This record gives sequence, C-alpha cells and structure tokens, in this order.
Amino acid sequence: MNSRNSQGCEVCKYIRWYLMIGVPVIALMWTQPELTFLRGLHVTNMIGWTFFVALVAVVGWKYYDEFGRK
Repeated sequence: MNSRNSQGCEVCKYIRWYLMIGVPVIALMWTQPELTFLRGLHVTNMIGWTFFVALVAVVGWKYYDEFGRK
C-alpha cells in the first residue's frame, strides 16, 4: 500500500478495524480474565447508558449542525 495515499482501500480498512477491535475482544473472551475491579458494578447498565448518552449527543449535534448554524 502506498504510504502517501491516506484513503486506502475498503478491505484494508475492514482488516485494520478487525485487528484493532476484534482480536482484543476475542482474546479477552478466550482467556476469560478475572476482573475483580468490576465486581459489584452493573457493567451492562453502564454500557447501555453510555450508548444512550452518545445517541443523544449525536442527535443533538446533528440538530445543531443542520438548524443551529444557519
């Protein structure tokens, strides 16, 4: 791949994303580490609220971008 071409091909982007996200997740699932600092926390609820806040932020930003800057 040409180092001057910052676009890259679509397949290369998918491979990079898989290597950055998929491989560590699979490694964590395979090793099943004992995460004692998460004991007592409701991680599922925290992830759900994080996605909800991110959704509200994105919708708010899109609204501002579309109607607020005019």
